[in-house]
Amino acid sequence: MSELITKLIGLSYELFGVILPGLILSLFLLLTWVALGPAIPIFSLGAIPTFSMSNLNVFLDALSIASGISIIAPLLVIWYFLGHILLWISRSGPPLEPGQNTGIRRLGLTIVMRIPKPGDNFDPALAPLLSPVCAAFNLERDNAKWRILYPISKCYLSRALPTSLVSTYQNKYTFHRSVAAASAVLFWLSSLGTVGSALILYAGGPTPTWALLVTLLLASIAIAWGFSGSYQYHWQMFGNTIITETYSLLNSPDYVKPNGQ
Repeated sequence: MSELITKLIGLSYELFGVILPGLILSLFLLLTWVALGPAIPIFSLGAIPTFSMSNLNVFLDALSIASGISIIAPLLVIWYFLGHILLWISRSGPPLEPGQNTGIRRLGLTIVMRIPKPGDNFDPALAPLLSPVCAAFNLERDNAKWRILYPISKCYLSRALPTSLVSTYQNKYTFHRSVAAASAVLFWLSSLGTVGSALILYAGGPTPTWALLVTLLLASIAIAWGFSGSYQYHWQMFGNTIITETYSLLNSPDYVKPNGQ
């Protein structure tokens, strides 16, 4: 049973941390394609036609014909790789100390695809619980770095507490961080599309769907703001859960020793 739970947790990470963000990014790309309308061939130098349902169906049919299988399989592959690109990009953000962690600074870093993490990996109020946890694993509190402690505690919890919330919060912060990165992509596509479309219109070119284009630009800012903040929240909740669940198990009547004795 525990092996089945472990496999399901692994699949949930791929689903929520990779595939679902890839789907969201593809939706953002599709909406940008729709918003730019007849201006898209100019932006793409003729490589991408104006959006229409017939053009979309041709693209989807081409995917299914090339793979020889249902359209779902190639779409999953596309979402998987798009999701991993977002995952790779979004992990480069710097930590922000409490005094630096303002909403504007967080938004600015997110827009340039450096989604910041909080300076504290867990709530400082939980610091007193850290010493007994470190001692249980024969780690010196002063020398125990978080990158050493959390994987050890995570392994311990996976063995002693199959219903741990650690993986839940890890999936959540990964998903929210990737969505924040996808919103940054949407911001640059919609902002550059807005400026470029204005220049094309000034030169007598075709008109995009202005209402949708501006809506996407404003939505990208709101999504970047919201999901970068919720990413920080779930990041810290991940650390909080590591400490509190480990401490609770170590001090419970049914205590399972780390060394298995």
